[in-house]
Amino acid sequence: MLNLEPDSAIFARRLSFSFALAVIILSALTITGHLMGIPQLRGEIMGSPHTQPMTAAVFLMLGSAIILLSKQIRTPALYIATFLLVFYTLTVTGYLQTSITGYGSNSRFISSILFIIYAIILILFSSSRYTAPQVLAFSAGTVAYCVATGYLGGVGVYGQYFQMAFYTAILHLLTSTSFLSLYPEEGIVAPIHMSFTGGHLARLLIPIMIASITILGLFTMKISQRLFPGFGEVFLMGMTASLTIIVVILASDELNRIDEKRSEYQRDLLEAQKFFRDVVENLAEAVAVFDKEGSIIYRNSAMKKLGIMDLPRPSSSGEPVMIEQMKVGDGHYTGWMVPRFSDGKFTGYIVSLTDITDLIGIQRSLESTVSERDALLAEVHHRVKNNLQIIMSLLNIQAMNASEEAREVLRDAQSRVRAMAILHETIYDSGNFTGVDMGSFITRLIERLVSAYGVYGIHFRVDADVRVNLETAIPLGLLINEAVTNSIRHAFPSGEGSITVTMESDGLLYLRVEDDGTGMEGIPDGTVGLSLMRALADQLEGELEIESDQGTVVSLRFRELEYMKRT
Repeated sequence: MLNLEPDSAIFARRLSFSFALAVIILSALTITGHLMGIPQLRGEIMGSPHTQPMTAAVFLMLGSAIILLSKQIRTPALYIATFLLVFYTLTVTGYLQTSITGYGSNSRFISSILFIIYAIILILFSSSRYTAPQVLAFSAGTVAYCVATGYLGGVGVYGQYFQMAFYTAILHLLTSTSFLSLYPEEGIVAPIHMSFTGGHLARLLIPIMIASITILGLFTMKISQRLFPGFGEVFLMGMTASLTIIVVILASDELNRIDEKRSEYQRDLLEAQKFFRDVVENLAEAVAVFDKEGSIIYRNSAMKKLGIMDLPRPSSSGEPVMIEQMKVGDGHYTGWMVPRFSDGKFTGYIVSLTDITDLIGIQRSLESTVSERDALLAEVHHRVKNNLQIIMSLLNIQAMNASEEAREVLRDAQSRVRAMAILHETIYDSGNFTGVDMGSFITRLIERLVSAYGVYGIHFRVDADVRVNLETAIPLGLLINEAVTNSIRHAFPSGEGSITVTMESDGLLYLRVEDDGTGMEGIPDGTVGLSLMRALADQLEGELEIESDQGTVVSLRFRELEYMKRT
């Protein structure tokens, strides 16, 4: 893709549009001159005959076609080109067959040839061909330039040479220039609009040389008519030599200025390279650059100390590859392998390594500390469970020689102690000391209660996929134990039924213990079990509800308690 100077390309497109508009305006004025009988508008100036109305109308179409092409509207431009090509091919064929060379005929013959050239230019431009039409436009413009300067210099151009009217020459010159400026990024004109030195010099020197040569030529034509023969040619040679020297001086000055800027840019680039090299060189991270073959191109001082010369190549898919951990000597490193691409092609990769030896040491120390903590907590929960088992055994021994009423009280106490022991057992067996799996705890609790009370005709369903912390689990476990124990003891006189325990979490926690037993004829007050359940609900900062209709439902809505630091 060409490296174009944006301002130059924009100026060229605007120039093309402006010249095409000027062609339309001048053509319209010429036609108006014919309609109103105004010689100056018809082009009868400087000894030139008028421009034909048909010629002006054709230039109107050409100017419109150029504007359409500038807007990327190609179909109407093709229609205009086809019409001009057919019409003027027939016209030229007629001239050649009849050998008409009289006044006006020769002029129209030359314009017909140029209009055929313009038709070809339009067709080629519409087909995205640029070089050939620009060469044709340049040739047509050269002819028009010679005719126009001949009129300006007072030379009898019309009668002696091209036999073209002055306005027609101006219209040809504007049209050819508009064609040349229409696509500045394509064809032979593209180098003029490039951002490199050549393009810059061309944009500087071409206007100077055209203006200078035109002025010198016109001046020479004027003085050659008043001085001795040959003086004009000698004067033109001298002026051309002077102009060449001036152009060389201007070009040298411009080249020197560009070289000076290039030197400044090179100095800035070297300073930037040195800055970034110093930054990379003094990084704590080890950095290396490899080519696509895996050979090392650059290593900073940290990488040199590691002595790494070869690494596995990453894939050329373009995705960076993480080096999770690499052992080099006694050190541990992590980092990235980042592929490098140039114009979409894999050219190598960059490796960056960070020393994580200290982090590995800290990680191992933390792992050791956590392992020791887990072992200690496991031992604590194990000892608590054993101590609770001892308490249960003592209560059982005490109940053996007690009265029936005392035995019932001791059995209730033993059930509550058992619930706490099961809680610690659940934590110990899971190995996770951050919380209690309530589903596992409730299942174990029900299994022990069934065994303790021998109620094998009761069916249980547990749905409690919830974890809570130990601060919440202890009062919650005791409350569940009371609710399930009450259902087992009082809801099923026949020894058959079902009990469902569910727990849900939706921001708040929701517990529901439901049986399909006989229910209660009223909620008794003052019993130890219900008093304990209300006390536990208050400890959980929850709302306890007990319903007894077709069975009994105990429900509790509460939040998980936060850990309270002990002193």
